[in-house]
Amino acid sequence: MRTKWFMVPAWSAIALLLVSPAPGRGSPERVDLAATAQRLDTLYVRIAGHRAERQAAELINYHRVEGGVARCMWAAGRPFRARPFASGYDEFTDADLGFGSGRGSVADSITDRGRSIILHQVAAARLAPTGVLDSWGPTRPADVATLNRCTAPYQHQLYLGVDPPAGVYPLSGFPGLLDAAERDPAVIAAMRPYRACMKNRYGYDVAERTDFLFQPRISYRDAPRDGRPPAAAWTRGVRRIHAAFDADVACRLPAYRIALRLIAARLPAWERRHRKEIDAVRAAWKQRVAQARHLPRTIS
Repeated sequence: MRTKWFMVPAWSAIALLLVSPAPGRGSPERVDLAATAQRLDTLYVRIAGHRAERQAAELINYHRVEGGVARCMWAAGRPFRARPFASGYDEFTDADLGFGSGRGSVADSITDRGRSIILHQVAAARLAPTGVLDSWGPTRPADVATLNRCTAPYQHQLYLGVDPPAGVYPLSGFPGLLDAAERDPAVIAAMRPYRACMKNRYGYDVAERTDFLFQPRISYRDAPRDGRPPAAAWTRGVRRIHAAFDADVACRLPAYRIALRLIAARLPAWERRHRKEIDAVRAAWKQRVAQARHLPRTIS
């Protein structure tokens, strides 16, 4: 795996994306692809939740899971220390929650550079000392059976995570829009040289693109935290993430440009078709925020 930076090919090409001819036209109708990407990001956040909305859903889930387990243990006369609420989104802003690079789609962000991967590991470094990542806390052998019974209704999962409103999962994939763009013959043809590009220009053997992009390169154990500088392994890993995503952008760029032009032409109609569903999701997110507004951040 390479460790040097290959920024110039990707970012020089990105500058050319600001205005691009529309597909299938004899004369050059101009399409602002950066604006299309921003519109896609904005719509995705409206569907999948703003930071405050996701944190509200986390807090509700905290009271459902951590609170439910605590009440079950206490009702059985068993000791249980409920941890204070901690969010997995403190490090994020709404700008970090757009369509981004989470799907391995041809339309993934060309500016994300793996940022969401890095932020999740920074968040994990903050959360790890609280024990909420992988433990219910110290448990006496005599209490294990009761704890298992009390956590069973929640599939033995901890509270971290967001249970989104109904409709979010299917809508956030932009059905009939992204899949249609990815199936377009011009997009398929433009992606065909991708593997050879990654190998010949950057030295990466890419069997499956998402596996390549999201393979572990950093660990939260090496992340900066509480004023502590990052370990050398963290710095090397972040450079490798940036290098991998930069190479991906450079080799995906021709297909990305075609896909974004197709999406630009179809996105307004897609929004109109799904307006009622989007409005219902927005109302549900707002209800989550209202429900969480007066919830305490501890269980007692």
